Amino acid sequence: MSESIPINADILKWARTSIGLSIEEVAQKMRRKKEEIKDWELGQSAPTYAQLEKLAYHIYKRPLAVFFFPDVPIEETPKTEFRTLPNTLIEQLPVEMIKLYRKAKIFQFNLEELFENAKPAEVILVDKYRLDEHTNIPLLAEKVRKDLGYSINDQFTWQSLDEAFKKWRKAFESLGVFVFKDAFHNDDFSGFCIYDNKYPIIFINNSMPDSRQIFTLFHELGHLFYHLGGIDFRDNRVLEAIERKYFKFEMGCNKFASEIIVPQKVFDVQNLQVSERQFQLLANKFSVSREVILRKYLDNGLIDNEYYRKMTEKWANQYKNRKKGGHYYYTQIAYLGNTYINLVFGKYYQNKISAENLSSYLNIKETNISTFEHYAFG
Repeated sequence: MSESIPINADILKWARTSIGLSIEEVAQKMRRKKEEIKDWELGQSAPTYAQLEKLAYHIYKRPLAVFFFPDVPIEETPKTEFRTLPNTLIEQLPVEMIKLYRKAKIFQFNLEELFENAKPAEVILVDKYRLDEHTNIPLLAEKVRKDLGYSINDQFTWQSLDEAFKKWRKAFESLGVFVFKDAFHNDDFSGFCIYDNKYPIIFINNSMPDSRQIFTLFHELGHLFYHLGGIDFRDNRVLEAIERKYFKFEMGCNKFASEIIVPQKVFDVQNLQVSERQFQLLANKFSVSREVILRKYLDNGLIDNEYYRKMTEKWANQYKNRKKGGHYYYTQIAYLGNTYINLVFGKYYQNKISAENLSSYLNIKETNISTFEHYAFG
């Protein structure tokens, strides 16, 4: 029988309540009696090491070490992180989103350890520029595109949306903005970001179409230029219902994202017929979604709001009926990204971290390392 380990019982309770889980829900996930979970939180007994690993990595999404701290840690919360959103929206975030936020914070903590508290790039992109209500967005977009290293002509040569996302992602990460993905299990959210002056992070909903993921990348970069965290909501009607002072942040991010991936001066010289076929042709040309193109049509007065809503709802329903599924390891590689994977394995090959550390950084079992390595590097 495995022995229990001495941990801080107060931190066990804090880890549970901080993501809004009840004792009954934790007991169900752990397949234990609720009385046992209560005893752990009262310090009358303690989980085994294997049970603590499951609590930390799979339920509470927190580093294992935090449960051995002498005191409950003081940390940022979604309420303090996403200050461009009203409290009413933040308080309604589902538990799964809170867990993803915690997971993102773990990645941020991992990056700090892996880079040994040094900056991941000489110049962090999000500290080079600021976005506010007075910003000349076309000029900002032009400068950022130049830093990312891809001209509009480069963009026109990309053969697929997957290629486009990978190129933008690599460019972001070369400038210190790490991008992670996950299955959000909630189509109301396209992604979110967490600001930090050294390790800013963007988290993307991998269940969204590739084209939406590209837009979310730049929407969240807009939030980071405000030097604040933010969330990209899938449905614009959520944004239209919030107060004006919050709405302006979201619209600023949308305008920036739209301008950088579909520059207005380039859009103006395209064939702008109002037809689904033309929307698709332009979406393919710019490597973006039809929704981004349609929004350009709306902003330029070429269609009305009713037409925009009808078409976007039609396309959303089409996407919901897509076939799902995929290869486990390739999916995990897509979630983490090549830059992060190379960074972690680089430390491992240099004997700076152990196999146990490596499995923790990659969130995989130690027994699966060699298989993961095979699929990551061939």
